[in-house]
Amino acid sequence: MTDRIKNAFDIHKTGLELLKIAHKMDSSAIPLCIIHVIFKTADLYLGLFLTAGLIDSLLAGDFSKASAYAGTVIFKTLFFGVAGIILEGAFKKSSDRFLVGFYVMMREKAVSLDYETMEQPKASDKIFRSERTMMMYGGLGNVIGVYSNMLESLLTIVTSIGLTAALCFAEADTESVLLSFAAHPAVSVMIATVFSAAAILTYAKGSGRFVRRSEEIFKGHTDMELRISYLLRQVLGDYKAGKVIRIYDMKEMLLGNFKKCNGESAAFFGRMCDNERQQKLFQDTVNGFFMVCVYLFVAVKVLAGAVTIGAFTQYAGALAKLAKGFQTYAQGDAKLRNSCVYMRDFLEFMGMQNTHAKGSIPVEKRLDGEYEIAFQDVSFHYPGSTEMTLKHVSCKINMKHKLALVGKNGAGKTTFIKLLCRLYEPAEGVITLNGVDIRKYREEEYRELFGVVFQDFKLFAFPVWCNLTAGYERNDERLWDCLERAGAAEFVRGLPKGLDTVLYKDKEGGVDISGGEAQKLALARALYKDAPFVVLDEPTAALDPVSEAQVYEGFHEMVKEKTSVYISHRMSSCRFCDDIVVFDEGRIVERGSHEDLLAKQGWYARMWNAQAKYYAEGGRRAE
Repeated sequence: MTDRIKNAFDIHKTGLELLKIAHKMDSSAIPLCIIHVIFKTADLYLGLFLTAGLIDSLLAGDFSKASAYAGTVIFKTLFFGVAGIILEGAFKKSSDRFLVGFYVMMREKAVSLDYETMEQPKASDKIFRSERTMMMYGGLGNVIGVYSNMLESLLTIVTSIGLTAALCFAEADTESVLLSFAAHPAVSVMIATVFSAAAILTYAKGSGRFVRRSEEIFKGHTDMELRISYLLRQVLGDYKAGKVIRIYDMKEMLLGNFKKCNGESAAFFGRMCDNERQQKLFQDTVNGFFMVCVYLFVAVKVLAGAVTIGAFTQYAGALAKLAKGFQTYAQGDAKLRNSCVYMRDFLEFMGMQNTHAKGSIPVEKRLDGEYEIAFQDVSFHYPGSTEMTLKHVSCKINMKHKLALVGKNGAGKTTFIKLLCRLYEPAEGVITLNGVDIRKYREEEYRELFGVVFQDFKLFAFPVWCNLTAGYERNDERLWDCLERAGAAEFVRGLPKGLDTVLYKDKEGGVDISGGEAQKLALARALYKDAPFVVLDEPTAALDPVSEAQVYEGFHEMVKEKTSVYISHRMSSCRFCDDIVVFDEGRIVERGSHEDLLAKQGWYARMWNAQAKYYAEGGRRAE
């Protein structure tokens, strides 16, 4: 019993948290629901009272009074009908706002979290689970609707109990000893209490069993939906995957996986429908038995002369609504449990906190671009891992120099860049900007210093200019200048609408572009930002040899008067850089100019000679 009470308390605690969020999103929704509930309850019981008066007037032959009751019934029906339509329409608009507001709130939270937190799988998993819950079970709007139904049930129960009490205490007016005894207030109270208690306990026990079964059925449901969604959206629904699917004839394998997941989904919904059908059958059976008892009870009071024939409809209706109120409340409680269980992912996501320190110092705006950044004994491991990706790295970035980072895959180069841009924070040591720990600076202002092209850069299905300006003010002269320097101007001029051409075929009228073309646009985007630091992570990986040579030839001009950090596996690119840092297994093992490092005959020289050998062999084969 204690566990059930605690569980009920936890459910309503979650529900109230969701209501608070809903109220912040739309302050009119909850008051509208409460007014609507009051109107519906008033409409119901006023209708019972007026109908009873109308019947009694007709039976008494008082047609004038009956006409007044009939007119009032018509007015009441029109008034509450129109009011109900207006209130339902207003709440429908609120529900639509909840749907849009929910997604906006989720995305605002997502972009407010630091990259390190958002990169964790649990964050994206909670986003998907929350949004899937919103689509399948109604989310915030559903929670308000359930509480609205439960409030209506409580008002119905309270009002029905009041009318039932009035019925019970109505004195009999008959000479029949048996009817007088059966209709005696004490006996009536006892009968009403026993039947009501029996119905409530039966509903509670049965509903509890069905709720527990429902929770068991729903267990693992979201994981199955995740798999189906992945197959539909990211595999079968992605036209870019179509080439691989057809080349490797993956149709049968993929459709087999989808059919398996779909079968699991069908089995889940089958169990869910069976449970709901059995629950409805149980509730209808209990309700039917209770209604028989209600009509017998009220009929005895009518036969005993305690109430009029017209009042029979009033009290029978009140007692019927009492039973229905308990049933609706039990159903609402079950729905609330399901909604709150799934919406906890939403609350947990909204409650996630940034792991980065919140800096408060503004970054100095320097027209000369003279910023000094230094790594001081920095070590780092990724969340969930204890293995250090960077180990005791100390490195000063010389201003307005071109720094190249080289090393084998997994040596720590990209991790170095992520720490430099403050996407992650060191596990040990500090990174300083002009002698101050970068964690003390305002994060957004610090990142304004960097224009970055990551190896896994992303362009969006927006117009070209929108991808390049990335939220900054559009300036076509600057856009074309950056495109020229990145070697992409001729390509963009050849697009159907130039700068206004939408990329990719996610939208109608969009155009597909090659990996090399996309990489050039990403380079232009980094240049358009005009940040004092330009960071290029494998900027020519997807370019053909001619385009690569063009980029290298224009590299000095491209990052003129800026500090640049350049990552590449192609050693030939390092000849364009003033300073070269060699990484191996998370450590800096060498540093110097191209000529100095070749003279040392160390790590860099071995990598250079190995690649030079392949270039030479490739040249002979080409001949």
